[in-house]
Amino acid sequence: MRHVRGKLRVSERRVCLVLDQPRRTQRYRTVVASDEGALTAAIIRLASQYGRYGYRRITALLRAEGYRRWLGHLKRRDPTCLSRSPPDRISKDRVRNYIEALQASMTPCGTHDYIKHLYDAARVMAPDRRWAWLHELATRLKRLVVPPNKRPRMVSAVALVELASSLIDKAEHFADREPREAALLYRDGLIIALLIARPIRRRNLAMIRIGQHLIRDEFGYRLVFEAHETKAHERYDTMLPDSLTPATDRYLAIHRPNTTGSDHHDGLWASMKGRPMTEEALYERICIHTKAAFGHSINPHLFRDIAATTIAIEDPRNVRIASDLLGHSDPSMTERFYIQAETVEASKRHQDVILALRENGGAIIPH
Repeated sequence: MRHVRGKLRVSERRVCLVLDQPRRTQRYRTVVASDEGALTAAIIRLASQYGRYGYRRITALLRAEGYRRWLGHLKRRDPTCLSRSPPDRISKDRVRNYIEALQASMTPCGTHDYIKHLYDAARVMAPDRRWAWLHELATRLKRLVVPPNKRPRMVSAVALVELASSLIDKAEHFADREPREAALLYRDGLIIALLIARPIRRRNLAMIRIGQHLIRDEFGYRLVFEAHETKAHERYDTMLPDSLTPATDRYLAIHRPNTTGSDHHDGLWASMKGRPMTEEALYERICIHTKAAFGHSINPHLFRDIAATTIAIEDPRNVRIASDLLGHSDPSMTERFYIQAETVEASKRHQDVILALRENGGAIIPH
């Protein structure tokens, strides 16, 4: 943007108009939470200490550290209460003072996380007690959290499809010379292609087993997850696009067998470690390729927003299919996309009115 403006000496507005680039993306400034550095350092420290732990175990350790913060607060502010049992220490006045101390040193997101961790600990230590008041406090604090703006990180669905195609084509070019590397590249391209076509959750993406979740029939490939395997606890059964059938056939017949130990497991996404890829490995591969292509990483969950946004913009009249595409049992989960679609539709009608005014000399001729 700066290069074009400096070269042609034109305004930011005009360059954005020509490049079809929203101006807000040029004015966006990354907002880094004040406690993000500390959180990142804590994650790195725990991951280094427990190298084999996944993100769930690391999250559990962070929650334990969150409870230790509560104990540290009590030791400084009200040491006499430490002689009481852990549940008895959690009173409304003490928690209120704890929240004030947290709010003085961190963002609303961090404050909510620590109170949520305290609530989780309280339920485990004394499940027979009523902790509704603490849950309500955590809920109120959550309302103060400003969600991150995803728009500057989003790209078009078409760009992701083109990225997937380029990875697959590149893999085919050196498949004869480097079959193992080509297999991994082809696999990654197919992962991105499948995820933008059917934006399932990362957990489901990692659990796909050939013959169980990925089923070949006379019409192509079906993707099936039982109710207990989905977040919405509803059965998910959909056909993959016909365009993915040849690529999937070729991956299963040519490239997957070139990965180490692929004949010893039925995981769709085979790794070179003799087992299916983990959720963390899928996340990492997707982020690596998208960052190389677009300058910033696009995580698997963002594919879901991109898919729904694409429907809202390109086909606003059918935006309600986004709920089925994302596997949401509650339509309100995709409410923001309905609103976006209505805005797009209203904008198009408004533009039609303006064009009609121009064509008819300022007066709209009734139909």
